[in-house]
Amino acid sequence: MPHEIGEMFWVGERPWHDLGARLDQPATLDEALAHGGLDWTVSLSPVCVDEEPRSAVAHRVAVVRGDRKPGDRGRVVGVVHPRFVPLQNREGAGIFHRLLDLDERRYHTGGYLRSGEVVWLLARLPDEIVVGDGDRVETYALWSNSHDGSLPIDIRLTTIRVVCRNTLSLALSQGARNAFQRAHRLSSRRIETEAKAFFEALRASISATKVLFERLRTRPCDDDSFRRFLVALLPEPAPPAGVPSGSATAKAHATRIANIRASRDRIVRVRREGIPECRVPPEPANWWGALNAVTGWVDHVQQAKGARYAHALFGEGNRVKGRAMELVNAGAST
Repeated sequence: MPHEIGEMFWVGERPWHDLGARLDQPATLDEALAHGGLDWTVSLSPVCVDEEPRSAVAHRVAVVRGDRKPGDRGRVVGVVHPRFVPLQNREGAGIFHRLLDLDERRYHTGGYLRSGEVVWLLARLPDEIVVGDGDRVETYALWSNSHDGSLPIDIRLTTIRVVCRNTLSLALSQGARNAFQRAHRLSSRRIETEAKAFFEALRASISATKVLFERLRTRPCDDDSFRRFLVALLPEPAPPAGVPSGSATAKAHATRIANIRASRDRIVRVRREGIPECRVPPEPANWWGALNAVTGWVDHVQQAKGARYAHALFGEGNRVKGRAMELVNAGAST
């Protein structure tokens, strides 16, 4: 399953993977949990070696889906530390829903990856950013959680550019965190209390993001500047010291360099030509175009380990886009 999507729903344009249930309108919270395959609970169970007599594994416990019977495939979704505190899907989604303080039908996609190791919901916000004469950017709130300990509990604002569906976490002032993240060791009540204050401040930053996007649009970025930007975004690692030129380590380093340079060249092509098969347009020679060339590459082109959806929204791809935002902001300021 290269896409790694277990179940999901979506509203609007068909997603790249062509999977999941299509809804005609945004979902309520209950509908989102049902259509996203999220209406189940997890519990912790002791881990033992399957032998006679059984040997207990004292420093680990299994996270088990309650809707699957013993022996069912995908029943165990994680093996974690005994201090791990599960956040149930409905409980976490309820916290998220109360933070939004919006009308009921707001959920545009949601689901889980693999057997339920990672879960998410995406809700549309009423705020919209318009860059230039009509480049519309919609704002969304994203909740994600993992039942295998691979990701923290995470609530963030993200933007989706209407023309190409590229995603980008909301830009905040320099040094500020753009997501609420907590480890799985707190009660749901404490998580909700701490998330509320953070989310209110995050929501207030949308107006500042409008100003930033417009500034990026008005600052030119020529080909040389764009190339320097890509070198800073995707730097080449230093050669390993004292390694013979024909060794496996040297060859691996050369392969990594070649891959990085190929990635830069592909981003240049995205900027100049767009991605026609994904309806991503060519980008203008300004810093707004530079940013969108990177987000287009991450969301539609870059090879991702695991689920592209997770890679682009809250994985390594999202971190690349965050770094790109920092660099274009600096480039537009010079």
